[in-house]
Amino acid sequence: MTFAPRFASKVRTAVHQCAGALLAASLLCASATSQAAEVGGDYTLTKQYGSVLFRVMQQEYLYLVGRFDNYSGTLHLDTENLANSSLTATVDMSSLNMADKDVAETLVSSSVWFNTSVYTEAKFTSTSTEVVDEDEVIFHGELNFLGKTQPWDLHVTFFGGTDGELGGSTVGILGKGSINRLDFGMDQYRNMAADVVEIEVNVKFNRN
Repeated sequence: MTFAPRFASKVRTAVHQCAGALLAASLLCASATSQAAEVGGDYTLTKQYGSVLFRVMQQEYLYLVGRFDNYSGTLHLDTENLANSSLTATVDMSSLNMADKDVAETLVSSSVWFNTSVYTEAKFTSTSTEVVDEDEVIFHGELNFLGKTQPWDLHVTFFGGTDGELGGSTVGILGKGSINRLDFGMDQYRNMAADVVEIEVNVKFNRN
């Protein structure tokens, strides 16, 4: 008869251990679900390691390359449906850096080029997103530059960041596009510089 209380005690212990295991499993599942919910979302551009470049053919023998050092941007990334993603970007046009400082100063200051005393920045705002592949989109939108707003497209490839997957805490992008400078009123010196200017954006975004 003395075995009955001991048996009941063991049963209660086993039940408590089982309940504890189920609770721990539930907490782990909840944690995993919470982490999964953090994929994608809203991001802010960081200038660490990034670059915003332009290049234009000069007199048909070489590309003239410039780099802007001051820029900002935001990204909304919907990893479930990339078509719902959006992008904004702003470049301080006076932050131009080139191998030839005199050329850079001319482009920044001249009224026939960037004219930064009047037009301090260029800004792109996406209005729709076309999905090209699982990690590629074309952001269609509007580019405001030199006081003019024109339709503009930026073809973007996304790269997974520190979490090893698209939509982690850090997302990198490589964006490529081009403008016809005539569309923005830069119609001087066509014998020296081509009309089409290539744009390349290589930056990373951190989740807010």
